[in-house]
Amino acid sequence: MKGAIQPIHCSVVLWLALAALTPGCGSFAPPVARMVNGVTSEGRFIEPDAYALYAVAALREARGQWREALELYQRALDLDGAGPEIRTRIAAVACKLRQQSLADGAFAQALAQDREYGPAWFELALCRKSRSDLAGAESAALKALELDPDRHEASLLAADLAELRGDKGNAWRLRDALGTHAPESPQVQRNLLAAAQRAGEKARAARAQEALDKLNRHAAAVPVPRGVAGALEALRRGDVTAARREAELVLGADPGNGDALVVALAAADLDQDHAGFTRLLQLAAEPGKPASPELLSTLEALLARRVSAQAGQLVRPQ
Repeated sequence: MKGAIQPIHCSVVLWLALAALTPGCGSFAPPVARMVNGVTSEGRFIEPDAYALYAVAALREARGQWREALELYQRALDLDGAGPEIRTRIAAVACKLRQQSLADGAFAQALAQDREYGPAWFELALCRKSRSDLAGAESAALKALELDPDRHEASLLAADLAELRGDKGNAWRLRDALGTHAPESPQVQRNLLAAAQRAGEKARAARAQEALDKLNRHAAAVPVPRGVAGALEALRRGDVTAARREAELVLGADPGNGDALVVALAAADLDQDHAGFTRLLQLAAEPGKPASPELLSTLEALLARRVSAQAGQLVRPQ
């Protein structure tokens, strides 16, 4: 593990497009402008090395390698302990590992640093649910929803918890509102369908099934993409082998293609191919075009879905 991280320390220019990492690992002065969902805001400066460790840890967490992820998050915390982001991930992973004392302490520290940090409340809700503390979980989920009303997962979690506690009316208010707000989200429609089938709500189930069928027909009508687009599509499906194949075909013809390089690096990391990862890193030192904003937006959404909204934001330049 540690050997795989060392090349990232100062040599990566394009790894997950962390633009804060320059060949010389130069310093940046706060405040820092970040772009999230098309909105530019100023935030605190985060150490570039901590960003790199955090991003690798996020991929480990996505892979289900929780012990490795926890170690990397803790190493990132040693470099940057000023905000709630890293402590939130430490708490979330510690909860998955049933390290309750570590999880409780990290959650408390994250929220002490920022009571308005929505991802911490969301992860706290998941953790409490795993411990069968349904009342505490619902309270935390509703707080997460209040702070980040556009995050579908928060609404779905709050609805599921309301159902588990016997408050079916509130559960359906949350689900129906989300179904109206996000009719083109397969995740939302699948959740609505499953909930309706559990409850015997035939009309709701029929609406959700119709919406899913429409989304599936639309997806089937779209030609299978190749090249970088195909690599990204494969990565979304979880087909790491196809993602690497398509990205590396592009790199074979154009070694300086930043989009293909970012996808290939992500796929090699998910494949745990340290030798391939290191080989690809050597291409980052070659002249070429940087990764496109479109590619970064897609990877941001991918990582946000697989791990957390904060992890997704790591692909945005500082």
